[in-house]
Amino acid sequence: MILFGLLWATSWIGSFLSLNQSLLPSIASTVDSTKVAANLGKFVSKPHPFFVQPRQPVKFWTTTLLPTRFLKIDWGDKAAKPTLNKSSNALKLRTKSNKNQFCPSLQVTEIRQPSVKSVSNLSAATFIEATATQPAFLADKILRSLHNFFHFSTPFESLFSSSSGLQVGVVHRGESNYEVWVNNRLIANLPNRLQATLMQQRLRRLLQSPNLNALQLQPALVDGVPALMAGNRYLFGINKQITQKANRSGELLAIEWTNNLRMAMNAPTLSLVEGQLEMYGLKPSQKKMYGLASWYGPYFHGRLTANGEIFNQNELTVAHKSLPFNTFLKVTNLQTGKAVIVRVNDRGPYIPPRSLDLSRVAARCINSEVAGVVPYEAVIMQPSEAKMTLKSLNLSLKNQKPSKNLAIVTDL
Repeated sequence: MILFGLLWATSWIGSFLSLNQSLLPSIASTVDSTKVAANLGKFVSKPHPFFVQPRQPVKFWTTTLLPTRFLKIDWGDKAAKPTLNKSSNALKLRTKSNKNQFCPSLQVTEIRQPSVKSVSNLSAATFIEATATQPAFLADKILRSLHNFFHFSTPFESLFSSSSGLQVGVVHRGESNYEVWVNNRLIANLPNRLQATLMQQRLRRLLQSPNLNALQLQPALVDGVPALMAGNRYLFGINKQITQKANRSGELLAIEWTNNLRMAMNAPTLSLVEGQLEMYGLKPSQKKMYGLASWYGPYFHGRLTANGEIFNQNELTVAHKSLPFNTFLKVTNLQTGKAVIVRVNDRGPYIPPRSLDLSRVAARCINSEVAGVVPYEAVIMQPSEAKMTLKSLNLSLKNQKPSKNLAIVTDL
């Protein structure tokens, strides 16, 4: 005990002497709390022979009571900064990776790389609403709340399983981008919430139909507007606001969205030509043409065509020297076998020996945008079905009979 007491007293004396040596000369006369604190910090950081061995740093974390699993948590890079609106963390993918997108652009688009370690994982994606055939469970509500704060590369694959009962959902992802989902499948991108909610309501009624047949889902032109149809029932129309926002042909969007809905219901999809035949109500004739086809685009985009329309390089049109306007042609690239149906709305080309001038998107559809000029086969198409119109937009006179070339469809 005496020896232990001597050691204890000696240690306190040694500590006091060390502190006294580290203090400034003026400490005895005038006590400065700031300087004292600074010297105390130096004193604590120095090794002391009575406590630890010289030149051996103190391992602070090993003396704490925190569990070891706390030290294994990945807190991310402290130097990382939010990069939500920057392209440094972007993953470059080609738009042609979307197998259901017809005639994709060859330009590279940027898709954000999801990361849960950085603040950049926060997204504008907000889960708005979903319809269910059975009550939602607590797990679904938790997952929905998580989706409001975190961006997932496949947002609905994990959130909406078949057991959850959720069938139709709307997600607001960024400005003027509302996504409509059905059974874990993205159906359409719409520019505003009103249109997204309208499509959601119509899809809800469609899925609740007792005699629903997914094979009856098809694109169509109703009063000249590309639309989605379920048999003879009008589902949803693609107006100019949607096409201008997407910078895509409304006819291509109608076929793509129909295929998305078919896939969501485990039904086979339509090829581009199959979808166009359904939409335009056409069948091939015996008349064929052969020659060289070129394409024209940006320079003429927005100018008047020979029939008075405004040329749009994103629409499926073609120029020919003599064929009547609004003639439909099924054009096949003889080098690739790709085909597309186009409508004559302009005159040209005037550079021999070319005989067809496709719009830019039509050239993409047959893989001739890069080649520029390709050999083609063109089949003149002829109408096989009457044009469609909504009953509400039918003839205003009650006693006037509808035309035989006009088919009345009902609203869903």
